[in-house]
Amino acid sequence: MIKHHFLPAVLCFCASTALGAQEITCTFISECIDTEACEDSSYTISITHKDFAHPQDGMDASAVWTDDAVTRNVLLRSRPDIVFAMWAEHDGRQFGRLMTDGAGQARYVVMDSTTPLMISYHGTCKDAE
Repeated sequence: MIKHHFLPAVLCFCASTALGAQEITCTFISECIDTEACEDSSYTISITHKDFAHPQDGMDASAVWTDDAVTRNVLLRSRPDIVFAMWAEHDGRQFGRLMTDGAGQARYVVMDSTTPLMISYHGTCKDAE
């Protein structure tokens, strides 16, 4: 009986290691808070992700978002012409969404309904080298 469980475990391990982890880095050069004028920014994030063997709920990977303030889990969808990542906390009252186009131009929006507050960032993203 054990041998029947061993083979699927080996296959899952091999499939997951074959896909390998990838990283996207984003640098945002401007920050806009609500309706105030935008200011220069030097906010940088990295997203380390490992693709699912098969897309789940329209997303391609589970990922870890890291910046100066926090590390959080995000969901990621990646295509040649778009990258989309999102996170939500506190029952969805706070969330963030990142979108990039095929050229790497990026927009990241953070919303907090408890304040209410919206911050948007503009910059670029690229695959880490």
